[in-house]
Amino acid sequence: MTDPQQVSRRTLITVGGVGLAAALAGISGTGPAAATTGSGLGAQADATALGTAAVPKPGSGGIPPGPSTYGWNPADLLAFDPATHPWGPHLRCLIPLASRIAPFTPTQAHPELDPGVQLSTLSFDDAGSIYEGRNQPIGLEGHVYTQRFWPYIDVWGTWHGQVLPSVPSDVVATPGAPGRNYGVIDIPNPGWTEAAHKNGVKTIGGWFWPRSGVDFDEFLVQAADGSFPVGDKLIEIRKYFGFDGLFINQEATITAAQAGKLRDLFRYLKAQDPHFYLQYYDADLPNGDLDYQNMLNDRNVGWLGTPGDPTVDSIFINYGWPYTDKDLTASAKTATAAGFDPRAVAFAGVEHQQGGFNPAECFADYSYPGHPGPISVGLFVEDNYWLGAANDGIVMTPEGRATYRDLEQRFWSGPTGNPASSGRQIPRKPPYRRDVLNYRKFDGVAHAIAERSPYGAFPIVTSFNLGVGSTFYLDGKQVRDSGWDNQGCADRSLTWQYWTDGLTVTLDESIAYEGAHSLALSGTGVMHLFKTDIAQTAHTKIQVMAAGLTTVEIGLTRRSAPDKITWTKLVPGKPRAGWTEFRGLVHKSKDPIARISLRTSGTGHLGKVLLDDVNAIHKAPGQVSDFKVADAGPGAASTRHLTFAWSVRSDAYAYDILQTSGDSTRWLGRVHRDVFFAESVDLTAGRTFELVPIGANGNRGEATTTTL
Repeated sequence: MTDPQQVSRRTLITVGGVGLAAALAGISGTGPAAATTGSGLGAQADATALGTAAVPKPGSGGIPPGPSTYGWNPADLLAFDPATHPWGPHLRCLIPLASRIAPFTPTQAHPELDPGVQLSTLSFDDAGSIYEGRNQPIGLEGHVYTQRFWPYIDVWGTWHGQVLPSVPSDVVATPGAPGRNYGVIDIPNPGWTEAAHKNGVKTIGGWFWPRSGVDFDEFLVQAADGSFPVGDKLIEIRKYFGFDGLFINQEATITAAQAGKLRDLFRYLKAQDPHFYLQYYDADLPNGDLDYQNMLNDRNVGWLGTPGDPTVDSIFINYGWPYTDKDLTASAKTATAAGFDPRAVAFAGVEHQQGGFNPAECFADYSYPGHPGPISVGLFVEDNYWLGAANDGIVMTPEGRATYRDLEQRFWSGPTGNPASSGRQIPRKPPYRRDVLNYRKFDGVAHAIAERSPYGAFPIVTSFNLGVGSTFYLDGKQVRDSGWDNQGCADRSLTWQYWTDGLTVTLDESIAYEGAHSLALSGTGVMHLFKTDIAQTAHTKIQVMAAGLTTVEIGLTRRSAPDKITWTKLVPGKPRAGWTEFRGLVHKSKDPIARISLRTSGTGHLGKVLLDDVNAIHKAPGQVSDFKVADAGPGAASTRHLTFAWSVRSDAYAYDILQTSGDSTRWLGRVHRDVFFAESVDLTAGRTFELVPIGANGNRGEATTTTL
């Protein structure tokens, strides 16, 4: 792995000497993933059509206005006080880690895939943002990357490093400038933690060593009572900000004494806070020497401690494992001999930052349907293709975003875009890390990792909100016409994107019912939506918002008959704002629901899906009290930054902040906290603001009004 102070960690994808558009040209779309949004370029990207908008380069923006996270060294960490930090409440994740349902292989896209194999990732949680040195959880960048394939991830980690709080804005905005120093520790983007937790995914921040100007012994100070001040502070910030742990990236030799103390620090963290997840990079050994093992063996397994006295939770194995432990069975045997579950503690690293769809390592050779993987897999910067496209200006257009969302779908679901038909279409052969956007060489994550699900109860609701957009809609009416990003307000993910039979399904940002996206559907056939384990306590009512579709049916698969789908035809109502509400009812059964599917005919769009108990589907949260607005200083041009605060309600899941004037309404943002920072608000559009609480079923309560 690479220190961002030397090479910026933004190692751009090179495509064998050709550009991104040329790399995509000639790779035929082979399934429902072929994009139809805008010009319908899909994987047949054209440089002229995509354009290169004159926009700031990623990483060039300095310190964002309002709340942002930053890097910590020991002195900064020990001095941090959440109670007095002005942006502390804006950076918290208040959403607990969701429970996932137990595996049930008959309703998997690949029933023969072993669900015991896990996946961890280290990703850019700011790919495409101009704010690279400081992490902004909520912004105005409708082109940045957000994750939508959470069902395949067990542990998600941030990867980029963040600049110290003492570094001035002009230096932060100048990569490579003298004094642009990163902290050793940074927390994950709070918005990504919110989205991950909704889907049952742990999130971990970063620990990167070496850093300039820091004495490693400062981390290892131990008090007379045996406590570690840095350890206590790490536990404090983990609990305050609501994330789950750290990725420990030691990339420089330390002394044997320091290595011993570091191990003691980790043991202390685990003893004081058993929920503090630590993943350790296969680098430093107990004697402190930097020596990659490229497997789990008797030289590095000691960093796991023992099952009764853990040091770290897992080890991310360096990328050389195809040459030292080709089939990964030696690493599995080492973990088992030490008393651990190999697939819980050992993650074979795959380098996607440089390798893209053609990495040197191929985990799917050892984990695939009918062949259980001996250990688990760790993906390194799998979203680098989006950053490369952002650097080229491609994702600044709807057509460019459609192209790269299509690539994202093929990365996770396989070359056809359908997880049920994952698997490479052409052989892999050297040279690797070339031709890196050729998805036909890549099996897809869904070929090695079974999908997981948090859907163990009603309500289930989605409007296909990805936490980013160039517009925003409410009830089919456009209430924003400019870009925004906030991964934290994304809906829980669909379990499969897209497991279809007879339908063509694409993500579309040209029209939405709520949020910034809908699904474009054409043909007659089935799309599986949610993997579930739901015991009905009442009859289930269904509401689907659709535009242009001829028929809509909901299909339930019961646990006792996993090969059977029972269909209920939904009855359409009168169109509103171009959308038709389809309704239906499914009677209660003692047989749990194991999967929820949709069957449609015609060409149109899917805007919203809601299933809830019949006696709860119309419930809405009560009105919020203590809603306040304050001026937070000048924004861009003649605008003003604003801050909002209120008292949370136990019956509210989220909150929309709206600017109103007469009949005009503008959406400013959606959060799960009790505070919100609105960047660059045009007050000529109104000084009255509304706060609308939203229930877990998506229903909206009565608005509370305040005036600036």
